[in-house]
Amino acid sequence: MLLRNPEFIRNVWTELTPKRLIAMPLLLITAYLVTYMASNMVMEKSVQPTLCLFFYCIFTYVWGTRLAAETVIKEINHNTWYFQAMTPMAPVTVAIGKLFGSTAYVWYGNFICFILYFLSYHIGDTGLTPLSTGELFSNIVLFIILGVLAHIVPLLFALDVIRWRHFFEKFDVTFFQFIGMAVIVPLWFALSGDKQAEAFLWYGHWFSLREMIQIVALILIAWSFIAIVNQIKYEFGQEPYPVSWFLFALSVVIVLFGFNNYESNVPFISYIGTSAAFFVVLGLTYLSLCGESNMALRPHMMLKYYRTKQYKRLFMIMPRSLITVPLILVLAVVLIVEFASFGDGQGESIGFMVFAMIFFMLRDFCFVYLYSLFAQGNEKVTTVVPDFIILATYTIVPIVLFKMDLPILRAFFMPTFYENNFLTYNESITLTIIPPMLEFAVLFVLLIFGIRKKIAQIQEDIPV
Repeated sequence: MLLRNPEFIRNVWTELTPKRLIAMPLLLITAYLVTYMASNMVMEKSVQPTLCLFFYCIFTYVWGTRLAAETVIKEINHNTWYFQAMTPMAPVTVAIGKLFGSTAYVWYGNFICFILYFLSYHIGDTGLTPLSTGELFSNIVLFIILGVLAHIVPLLFALDVIRWRHFFEKFDVTFFQFIGMAVIVPLWFALSGDKQAEAFLWYGHWFSLREMIQIVALILIAWSFIAIVNQIKYEFGQEPYPVSWFLFALSVVIVLFGFNNYESNVPFISYIGTSAAFFVVLGLTYLSLCGESNMALRPHMMLKYYRTKQYKRLFMIMPRSLITVPLILVLAVVLIVEFASFGDGQGESIGFMVFAMIFFMLRDFCFVYLYSLFAQGNEKVTTVVPDFIILATYTIVPIVLFKMDLPILRAFFMPTFYENNFLTYNESITLTIIPPMLEFAVLFVLLIFGIRKKIAQIQEDIPV
C-alpha cells in the first residue's frame, strides 16, 4: 500500500509541503472564478472545462513528465542513488514510490482540476454540450489513465539510459520529458473523435477509437511498470527473469492478432493483425539486439555456469534478443501459411519474402554476436559499430548497388523479390531465398568457431 511505502512517503513529504498544499487550490480556484465571471459577462459559451483541461495538460504533460524523468536521474547526479540500492526495499516498492511520490503534487493539482471540470457542467447556464455524469467520469478516467502512462514512459526510458551511465558524463531529462509529452497525442484523438463511432474490429467486436486507446494504454501501463521494476532490479544488483520480455512480446502479439478480419477477401486486411504482430516483434527484437550488442554473449559466465550445472543462472544471463526469436519464427510460419492459403502469386511471393526476412534476421544475430565476442576498445564504440554496419546493409549498400546498375546483388543485403521483372518466377524465388541462407550459414559457422576459440582462450587463462 502507498501509505506503507517509505519511498512514497519520503517523496510526498518533500512535495506536499503546507505552503504548496494551500497554493495549488488558491491558484486553480482563483483562475476558475475569474474565468467564470468573465465568461458570464462577455462570452456566450463557458470556457471552464477548457481551462481545467489546460491546467491538467500543463501539470501532467509538461511538469509531471519532467518530475518523473528526473526522479532517479537527480539522485544519480547527486550521488545519492547508491544509498537507495543498499536499502532492504523491494524494487517494486521503489518503483511505486518513485513514480507516484515524485508526481504527488502534480496529481494533487490534477484532482482539483477534475473536481472543477465536473462542476463546470453542473453550475450555471454554461451553454456547453450537455454531458451525463457517466460521460464526465469516463473523461476523468481517460485523463488518469493517459496521465499515468505519460509519467511511466519517461521514467522507464530514463532508467534504461542509466544502465548505460558510462556513456554519459551528465544526464539530461529533456529528451525523456518529450517522450512522455507524446502521450498527449492519443489524448487529443480520444477527445476529438466520435465517442460512439465503431472504428476498430477487435476479436469480433467493434470498438471506438477512444475505447481502443484506453485498452492499449492500460496494457502499456502494466508492462511499462514491470519494465521499470526490472530496471531497478538491475540497479540493485539483481538479475530479472528474462521470461518477462517474452511475455511482453507475446501480449503484443495477442493484442494485434485481434485486428485480423477473416471476413475480408483482401489478404492484407484479413491478416493485418498477424502482419503487424510479425513486424512489431521483429522490430522489438532488433531493438533489444542493438541495445546489448557489446555484451550479447558472456562466455566467461556461460562456461562457469555450464560447468557448475547452474542452468538457472545460465538461463538468466542469456541474451534478451534471443528470447523472442522463437516467437518470430512461429509468427513467420503462421504468416506464410495464411498468405499461401489465398493461392495467388502475390500471397506466395509475400511468403517467400517473410522466409528471407527470417534468414536476414538470423544473419544479423550471428554477426552481432560474433563481433561482440572479439570486440576490443571503448565499449560505446563496440556497441554502436555493429548496429551501423547492419543498418548500412539495408540502406546504403542497396542504394549503391542500384546506382551501379547491379540490382540482383541487392538480394544479398535486403529481402527482394523480382517477379515480373526480368526473371522467371522460380528464378525470383531462388534469388529471394538463397542469398540470405548462404550468408546465415557462413556467419553461423564462423560464430561456432568463434565461440569455441573464445572458450579455449578462457580455459588457457584459468590457472591449473
